[in-house]
Amino acid sequence: MKCGICGAEAAAPFRAPTAEMAPDLDGRPGEPARSTLRRWIATCRNCGASAPDLSALPQTANEIIGEPTYMEQRSAAVRWAMIAEGLGSQADAAEAYLQAAWAADDANDADAARAFRLHVAALWESAPRAAFRRVDVLRRAGDFAAASSALDGVGVEDDNDAAIVAFQRARIAAGDPGRHLISSALRPPARTPHVTHVQKKSVGFLSRLFGR
Repeated sequence: MKCGICGAEAAAPFRAPTAEMAPDLDGRPGEPARSTLRRWIATCRNCGASAPDLSALPQTANEIIGEPTYMEQRSAAVRWAMIAEGLGSQADAAEAYLQAAWAADDANDADAARAFRLHVAALWESAPRAAFRRVDVLRRAGDFAAASSALDGVGVEDDNDAAIVAFQRARIAAGDPGRHLISSALRPPARTPHVTHVQKKSVGFLSRLFGR
């Protein structure tokens, strides 16, 4: 495979292993996929472009990677976010900035994680399918007023949605910016909810999160 911008040899896109543990409420998958975060986005050793699939990058992205602000970024996730945003893909940019927030979590950089999450929330402001995740992003960023307001606007389509809304409302009221698993909101069962709950043919948050 070759980089779509410079033509240099590029590795095939990384495929994370299937998660066996419950995901976070913002969509970060459980282990063993969780620990492979740094491999989700590749960086071209020749031109510095970053993307999940370097071969899919269009030539128009060359202008973006030529900007000084792009090359100053050390995070592959942020570089990919800048490319995606520059190409007009807010959905890809939001996911990339969220991955940057997760990486900042892992590095115990709370300030960077908060800044990335607030940017994700802005990108998702008009994205109905991301409404539940946006609430969690705002709560994790410590913006409880915005999280509460966003929660008032989500559409509840099934019992799972109702359970998550109730859980988030309690966490927001408690001023809790911490990480929580979907299984914490959907008890019982607390084991592999990404499998057991989806099998109930949910049409709400879980189906949107897992693309079913």
